[in-house]
Amino acid sequence: MSSNGYYWGIDVGGSFTKVGYLSGRNFILADSFRTGESATPEATLEKASEIILSRDSTPAAAGLGTAGLIDRENGTVQFSPNLPLWSGAQVRKILGDMLKAPVMLDNDCNVFATGAICSGQIPSHGLWLFLTLGTGIGGTIINSGEIIYGTGNSGEFGHTTVMADGIPCPCGSSGCWERYTGRKALEWYYRRITGSAISPLEIFALASRGDSAAREAYREFGRWFGIGLANLANSFSPHGFFIAGGLSAGLAHFGITARREFLKRCRHRWSLSLLEDSPLAGALGAASMVRERCS
Repeated sequence: MSSNGYYWGIDVGGSFTKVGYLSGRNFILADSFRTGESATPEATLEKASEIILSRDSTPAAAGLGTAGLIDRENGTVQFSPNLPLWSGAQVRKILGDMLKAPVMLDNDCNVFATGAICSGQIPSHGLWLFLTLGTGIGGTIINSGEIIYGTGNSGEFGHTTVMADGIPCPCGSSGCWERYTGRKALEWYYRRITGSAISPLEIFALASRGDSAAREAYREFGRWFGIGLANLANSFSPHGFFIAGGLSAGLAHFGITARREFLKRCRHRWSLSLLEDSPLAGALGAASMVRERCS
C-alpha cells in the first residue's frame, strides 16, 4: 500500500471480471462479476470502479488486463476477440476519470507474465516464451525479465498460420494456430470421434479416467500444439517455454504427443514448464504490473 492507497488489478475476461488489490505480499480478491460478449466497457469499468472505491477512496493506481490488441501508449483496446464492444474503448481515460488515479492497460497474457516474473516463476535471465492456453492462445516474449513488445503487439502466437486456407478465425485470417489448439478445437476433436458435444473440463475428466476417445482428442490437440511450438522455437531459439491457462491442465494428456511432434520439426531442446495457475493470476498480474511501473 502506498500513501495514497492500494495498487489494484482488474482482469477483464470473456466470462468474468475479477478485481483485487495488493496488500504487502498478498493479493486480496475484492469481488468478481459476470461479463460476456454484450458487456460494454463503460458498464464494466463503472462496476469495477465501484468495487475499488467502496474499499479504497484514494487508490494508488489500477492495472487492467484483457485479451486482444492493446495500445498501451494511449490506453485503448484496438481489437478484442472476446469482447467485441471493447474495440476502440479508451479504457485508461474512462477508468482514470472514475478513480482519479493512474491507470495502466495491457494484454491479459502480458499481465499474467508480469506477475510470474515478479514472483520469480519465470527467470530474470534468458529468453523465454510464455503462452496461455484457453479460448485461444496468448503469448508473451520475455528477455532478461523484461517483456518485449516490438512495435506494440508482439506475442500474438495464436494467430500465426499453421494451415494455409484452414479454419476461418475471428481475427479475419484463416488457419490460425489457436483454431487447432484452443478450447473449441479440443471440443471438436472429441465430437468428431464420438458425436457428443462436451466441455474441455469433461474431456479432461474422461481422459483422466482412461477414456480412449478423450485421450485421442488430446493426442490430436497435442500434435497441433507441438507443430506451433516448433515454429516458435525455430523463430526465437528461446531457453524454454512456460505455459498456463485452463487447457494447460491437460498437459499430462497431450504433452507426450506435443513433444514428439516438436522434435520431429526442429532441432531445439524440449523445455516446457507448467506455471502454477489460479483464477486470480490475471488480476494479480495487473496489480503487480502497475505497482512495478508506478511506485
